Amino acid sequence: MVLDRVVAAIAPVFLILLLGFVAGKRKRFTMEQARGFSLLTLHYTLPVALFLGMAQFRRDLLMQQGALILVMIVGYAVLFPVAFWVLRAFGMEKLKAVLLGYTVASTATPIYGLTVLVPIFGMEAGTGVVGMAALVTNLAQVSVAIAMLAAASGEGDGVSAGMIFRRTVSNPLVLGPVLGALVSASGYAVPGVVISTLKPFAVAASGVAIFACGLALAFYPVRLLSRVVVLGSLACLVVQPVVFFGCIKLLGVGSAMAKATFVSSVMPTSTPTVLFAHQYRTCEAETASIMLVTTLAMVVTIPVCLVVCGWL
Repeated sequence: MVLDRVVAAIAPVFLILLLGFVAGKRKRFTMEQARGFSLLTLHYTLPVALFLGMAQFRRDLLMQQGALILVMIVGYAVLFPVAFWVLRAFGMEKLKAVLLGYTVASTATPIYGLTVLVPIFGMEAGTGVVGMAALVTNLAQVSVAIAMLAAASGEGDGVSAGMIFRRTVSNPLVLGPVLGALVSASGYAVPGVVISTLKPFAVAASGVAIFACGLALAFYPVRLLSRVVVLGSLACLVVQPVVFFGCIKLLGVGSAMAKATFVSSVMPTSTPTVLFAHQYRTCEAETASIMLVTTLAMVVTIPVCLVVCGWL
Protein backbone atom coordinates (compact mmCIF):
# COMPACT_ATOMS: atom_id res chain seq x y z
CA MET A 1 0.00 0.00 0.00
CA VAL A 2 1.09 3.58 -0.67
CA LEU A 3 0.45 4.53 2.97
CA ASP A 4 2.78 1.77 4.14
CA ARG A 5 5.54 3.05 1.86
CA VAL A 6 5.04 6.64 3.06
CA VAL A 7 5.25 5.59 6.72
CA ALA A 8 8.30 3.45 5.97
CA ALA A 9 9.93 6.46 4.28
CA ILE A 10 9.14 9.11 6.88
CA ALA A 11 9.36 7.18 10.17
CA PRO A 12 13.16 6.62 10.06
CA VAL A 13 13.71 10.32 9.37
CA PHE A 14 11.83 11.42 12.46
CA LEU A 15 13.29 8.75 14.71
CA ILE A 16 16.91 9.51 13.75
CA LEU A 17 16.26 13.27 13.78
CA LEU A 18 14.77 12.98 17.28
CA LEU A 19 17.73 10.94 18.51
CA GLY A 20 20.12 13.59 17.20
CA PHE A 21 18.07 16.40 18.73
CA VAL A 22 17.88 14.70 22.15
CA ALA A 23 21.59 13.89 22.05
CA GLY A 24 22.34 17.55 21.34
CA LYS A 25 20.01 18.85 24.06
CA ARG A 26 21.55 16.45 26.59
CA LYS A 27 25.03 17.70 25.65
CA ARG A 28 26.20 14.29 24.44
CA PHE A 29 27.96 16.12 21.63
CA THR A 30 29.51 19.58 21.36
CA MET A 31 28.92 22.05 18.55
CA GLU A 32 32.28 21.13 17.03
CA GLN A 33 31.40 17.43 17.13
CA ALA A 34 28.09 18.21 15.44
CA ARG A 35 30.01 19.96 12.68
CA GLY A 36 32.18 16.86 12.43
CA PHE A 37 29.09 14.77 11.70
CA SER A 38 28.07 17.26 9.02
CA LEU A 39 31.53 17.13 7.43
CA LEU A 40 31.51 13.33 7.52
CA THR A 41 28.18 13.40 5.70
CA LEU A 42 28.88 16.11 3.14
CA HIS A 43 32.48 15.14 2.33
CA TYR A 44 32.53 11.35 2.65
CA THR A 45 29.45 9.15 3.12
CA LEU A 46 26.95 11.06 0.96
CA PRO A 47 29.31 11.60 -2.02
CA VAL A 48 30.07 7.86 -2.03
CA ALA A 49 26.35 7.01 -1.89
CA LEU A 50 25.61 9.39 -4.76
CA PHE A 51 28.51 8.06 -6.81
CA LEU A 52 27.29 4.47 -6.48
CA GLY A 53 23.69 5.44 -7.13
CA MET A 54 24.50 7.40 -10.29
CA ALA A 55 27.14 4.93 -11.54
CA GLN A 56 24.58 2.10 -11.45
CA PHE A 57 21.90 4.26 -13.09
CA ARG A 58 20.71 2.99 -16.48
CA ARG A 59 22.48 4.85 -19.26
CA ASP A 60 19.40 5.20 -21.47
CA LEU A 61 17.36 6.57 -18.56
CA LEU A 62 20.08 9.05 -17.60
CA MET A 63 20.15 10.46 -21.11
CA GLN A 64 16.42 11.26 -20.88
CA GLN A 65 16.58 13.50 -17.79
CA GLY A 66 17.39 16.86 -19.38
CA ALA A 67 13.87 18.17 -18.75
CA LEU A 68 13.99 17.29 -15.04
CA ILE A 69 17.39 18.93 -14.64
CA LEU A 70 15.87 22.07 -16.17
CA VAL A 71 12.99 21.86 -13.67
CA MET A 72 15.48 21.69 -10.80
CA ILE A 73 17.48 24.62 -12.15
CA VAL A 74 14.32 26.74 -12.18
CA GLY A 75 13.01 25.45 -8.85
CA TYR A 76 16.28 25.76 -6.95
CA ALA A 77 18.82 27.95 -8.72
CA VAL A 78 16.44 30.55 -10.21
CA LEU A 79 14.13 30.71 -7.19
CA PHE A 80 17.05 31.71 -4.96
CA PRO A 81 17.87 35.09 -6.60
CA VAL A 82 14.14 35.76 -7.07
CA ALA A 83 13.58 35.29 -3.32
CA PHE A 84 16.61 37.50 -2.62
CA TRP A 85 15.29 40.32 -4.83
CA VAL A 86 11.84 40.14 -3.25
CA LEU A 87 13.33 40.40 0.26
CA ARG A 88 15.52 43.31 -0.80
CA ALA A 89 12.49 45.04 -2.33
CA PHE A 90 10.85 44.89 1.11
CA GLY A 91 13.85 46.61 2.67
CA MET A 92 15.72 43.69 4.22
CA GLU A 93 19.47 44.22 4.56
CA LYS A 94 21.61 42.42 2.00
CA LEU A 95 23.23 39.74 4.18
CA LYS A 96 19.94 38.66 5.72
CA ALA A 97 18.25 38.66 2.32
CA VAL A 98 20.94 36.34 0.93
CA LEU A 99 20.66 33.95 3.88
CA LEU A 100 16.87 33.81 3.92
CA GLY A 101 16.60 33.73 0.12
CA TYR A 102 18.92 30.75 0.05
CA THR A 103 17.03 29.13 2.93
CA VAL A 104 13.63 29.17 1.20
CA ALA A 105 15.09 27.95 -2.12
CA SER A 106 17.42 25.27 -0.72
CA THR A 107 16.60 21.61 -0.29
CA ALA A 108 17.68 18.70 1.90
CA THR A 109 16.93 16.25 -0.93
CA PRO A 110 20.60 15.15 -1.05
CA ILE A 111 20.36 14.48 2.72
CA TYR A 112 16.87 12.99 3.18
CA GLY A 113 16.21 11.84 -0.37
CA LEU A 114 17.74 8.37 -0.12
CA THR A 115 15.68 7.62 2.99
CA VAL A 116 12.39 9.11 1.75
CA LEU A 117 12.31 8.71 -2.04
CA VAL A 118 13.81 5.24 -2.46
CA PRO A 119 11.12 3.38 -0.41
CA ILE A 120 8.37 5.19 -2.35
CA PHE A 121 9.72 5.30 -5.92
CA GLY A 122 12.38 2.59 -5.93
CA MET A 123 16.18 2.64 -5.97
CA GLU A 124 16.61 3.78 -9.56
CA ALA A 125 14.22 6.76 -9.54
CA GLY A 126 14.97 7.77 -5.94
CA THR A 127 18.75 7.67 -6.29
CA GLY A 128 18.61 9.39 -9.68
CA VAL A 129 16.62 12.34 -8.34
CA VAL A 130 18.90 12.67 -5.31
CA GLY A 131 21.99 12.67 -7.54
CA MET A 132 20.56 15.29 -9.92
CA ALA A 133 19.46 17.48 -6.99
CA ALA A 134 22.96 17.30 -5.51
CA LEU A 135 24.46 18.32 -8.85
CA VAL A 136 22.11 21.23 -9.51
CA THR A 137 22.05 22.66 -6.00
CA ASN A 138 25.82 22.51 -5.50
CA LEU A 139 26.81 23.76 -8.94
CA ALA A 140 24.12 26.37 -9.53
CA GLN A 141 22.90 27.33 -6.04
CA VAL A 142 25.41 26.78 -3.23
CA SER A 143 28.26 28.29 -5.26
CA VAL A 144 26.14 31.38 -5.93
CA ALA A 145 25.16 31.59 -2.25
CA ILE A 146 28.83 31.47 -1.19
CA ALA A 147 29.71 34.30 -3.59
CA MET A 148 26.74 36.45 -2.55
CA LEU A 149 27.38 35.90 1.17
CA ALA A 150 31.03 36.85 0.75
CA ALA A 151 30.08 40.00 -1.15
CA ALA A 152 27.34 40.99 1.31
CA SER A 153 29.60 40.54 4.34
CA GLY A 154 32.60 42.27 2.82
CA GLU A 155 34.63 39.06 2.59
CA GLY A 156 34.48 38.94 -1.19
CA ASP A 157 37.49 41.17 -1.79
CA GLY A 158 40.13 39.22 -3.67
CA VAL A 159 37.84 36.22 -4.25
CA SER A 160 37.45 35.71 -8.00
CA ALA A 161 34.70 33.88 -9.82
CA GLY A 162 37.31 31.34 -10.91
CA MET A 163 38.24 30.60 -7.30
CA ILE A 164 34.59 30.07 -6.37
CA PHE A 165 34.11 27.80 -9.39
CA ARG A 166 37.16 25.71 -8.48
CA ARG A 167 35.94 25.33 -4.90
CA THR A 168 32.54 24.25 -6.16
CA VAL A 169 33.68 21.63 -8.68
CA SER A 170 36.16 20.21 -6.15
CA ASN A 171 33.37 19.77 -3.59
CA PRO A 172 32.93 16.00 -2.94
CA LEU A 173 29.16 16.45 -3.04
CA VAL A 174 29.56 17.60 -6.65
CA LEU A 175 32.33 15.19 -7.64
CA GLY A 176 30.46 12.10 -6.39
CA PRO A 177 27.37 12.35 -8.61
CA VAL A 178 29.36 13.84 -11.53
CA LEU A 179 31.77 10.91 -11.61
CA GLY A 180 28.89 8.48 -11.16
CA ALA A 181 26.99 10.09 -14.05
CA LEU A 182 30.07 9.85 -16.27
CA VAL A 183 30.43 6.16 -15.45
CA SER A 184 26.75 5.59 -16.23
CA ALA A 185 26.95 7.55 -19.50
CA SER A 186 29.99 5.55 -20.59
CA GLY A 187 28.09 2.30 -20.22
CA TYR A 188 30.83 0.88 -17.96
CA ALA A 189 29.61 -1.65 -15.39
CA VAL A 190 31.05 -0.97 -11.94
CA PRO A 191 32.85 -4.13 -10.72
CA GLY A 192 31.21 -5.94 -7.83
CA VAL A 193 34.32 -5.59 -5.68
CA VAL A 194 34.14 -1.78 -6.00
CA ILE A 195 30.47 -1.76 -5.01
CA SER A 196 31.05 -4.02 -1.99
CA THR A 197 34.05 -1.91 -0.91
CA LEU A 198 32.19 1.40 -1.04
CA LYS A 199 28.79 0.17 0.10
CA PRO A 200 29.42 0.50 3.89
CA PHE A 201 30.00 4.23 3.40
CA ALA A 202 26.92 4.54 1.22
CA VAL A 203 24.72 2.68 3.72
CA ALA A 204 25.81 5.06 6.50
CA ALA A 205 25.06 8.21 4.49
CA SER A 206 21.39 8.84 5.27
CA GLY A 207 21.53 7.91 8.95
CA VAL A 208 24.56 10.05 9.73
CA ALA A 209 23.18 12.97 7.70
CA ILE A 210 19.81 13.01 9.45
CA PHE A 211 21.41 12.57 12.90
CA ALA A 212 23.64 15.57 12.11
CA CYS A 213 20.56 17.62 11.24
CA GLY A 214 19.00 16.72 14.60
CA LEU A 215 22.17 17.82 16.38
CA ALA A 216 22.20 21.11 14.45
CA LEU A 217 18.62 21.86 15.47
CA ALA A 218 19.47 21.24 19.15
CA PHE A 219 22.14 23.93 19.20
CA TYR A 220 20.06 26.83 17.88
CA PRO A 221 17.08 28.71 19.35
CA VAL A 222 13.67 28.11 17.80
CA ARG A 223 11.15 30.87 17.01
CA LEU A 224 8.20 29.17 15.39
CA LEU A 225 5.86 32.19 15.56
CA SER A 226 8.28 34.66 14.01
CA ARG A 227 6.86 36.39 10.92
CA VAL A 228 10.01 35.53 8.99
CA VAL A 229 9.73 31.86 9.97
CA VAL A 230 6.04 31.61 9.08
CA LEU A 231 6.43 33.30 5.68
CA GLY A 232 9.69 31.50 4.93
CA SER A 233 8.16 28.12 5.75
CA LEU A 234 5.15 28.85 3.54
CA ALA A 235 7.47 29.76 0.67
CA CYS A 236 9.26 26.42 1.07
CA LEU A 237 6.09 24.35 1.45
CA VAL A 238 3.83 26.10 -1.07
CA VAL A 239 5.71 28.33 -3.54
CA GLN A 240 8.50 25.91 -4.43
CA PRO A 241 6.21 22.88 -5.00
CA VAL A 242 3.92 25.05 -7.16
CA VAL A 243 6.93 26.09 -9.26
CA PHE A 244 8.02 22.46 -9.64
CA PHE A 245 4.50 21.28 -10.51
CA GLY A 246 4.05 24.03 -13.09
CA CYS A 247 7.40 23.33 -14.76
CA ILE A 248 6.83 19.56 -14.89
CA LYS A 249 3.34 20.03 -16.39
CA LEU A 250 4.63 22.60 -18.88
CA LEU A 251 7.35 20.23 -20.07
CA GLY A 252 4.92 17.31 -20.20
CA VAL A 253 7.04 14.92 -18.14
CA GLY A 254 5.05 12.19 -16.40
CA SER A 255 7.61 9.54 -15.45
CA ALA A 256 8.27 8.07 -12.01
CA MET A 257 11.33 10.27 -11.79
CA ALA A 258 9.22 13.34 -12.55
CA LYS A 259 6.91 12.42 -9.67
CA ALA A 260 9.89 11.82 -7.38
CA THR A 261 11.26 15.22 -8.43
CA PHE A 262 7.97 16.87 -7.51
CA VAL A 263 7.90 15.14 -4.10
CA SER A 264 11.49 16.25 -3.52
CA SER A 265 10.31 19.87 -3.78
CA VAL A 266 8.75 19.62 -0.30
CA MET A 267 11.90 18.30 1.36
CA PRO A 268 13.13 20.41 4.31
CA THR A 269 15.61 23.24 3.85
CA SER A 270 19.24 22.17 3.66
CA THR A 271 21.72 21.86 6.52
CA PRO A 272 24.18 24.43 5.04
CA THR A 273 21.58 27.15 5.63
CA VAL A 274 22.08 26.79 9.40
CA LEU A 275 25.85 26.49 9.00
CA PHE A 276 25.98 29.67 6.88
CA ALA A 277 23.83 31.51 9.43
CA HIS A 278 26.16 30.43 12.23
CA GLN A 279 29.22 31.44 10.23
CA TYR A 280 27.90 34.95 9.59
CA ARG A 281 26.08 35.22 12.96
CA THR A 282 22.87 36.31 11.28
CA CYS A 283 19.37 34.74 11.19
CA GLU A 284 20.52 31.69 13.18
CA ALA A 285 17.17 31.24 14.95
CA GLU A 286 15.18 31.90 11.78
CA THR A 287 17.04 29.41 9.57
CA ALA A 288 16.98 26.70 12.27
CA SER A 289 13.26 27.29 12.85
CA ILE A 290 12.42 27.09 9.13
CA MET A 291 14.40 23.85 8.92
CA LEU A 292 12.44 22.43 11.87
CA VAL A 293 9.04 23.48 10.51
CA THR A 294 9.71 22.13 7.01
CA THR A 295 11.00 18.87 8.47
CA LEU A 296 7.97 18.29 10.71
CA ALA A 297 5.67 19.28 7.84
CA MET A 298 6.75 16.21 5.84
CA VAL A 299 4.10 14.25 7.73
CA VAL A 300 1.53 16.21 5.72
CA THR A 301 3.36 17.41 2.63
CA ILE A 302 4.71 14.05 1.43
CA PRO A 303 1.26 12.33 1.38
CA VAL A 304 -0.34 15.42 -0.20
CA CYS A 305 2.33 15.52 -2.92
CA LEU A 306 1.81 11.84 -3.67
CA VAL A 307 -1.90 12.54 -4.19
CA VAL A 308 -1.10 15.52 -6.44
CA CYS A 309 1.25 13.26 -8.42
CA GLY A 310 -1.90 11.76 -9.90
CA TRP A 311 -2.21 14.89 -12.03
CA LEU A 312 1.32 14.65 -13.40
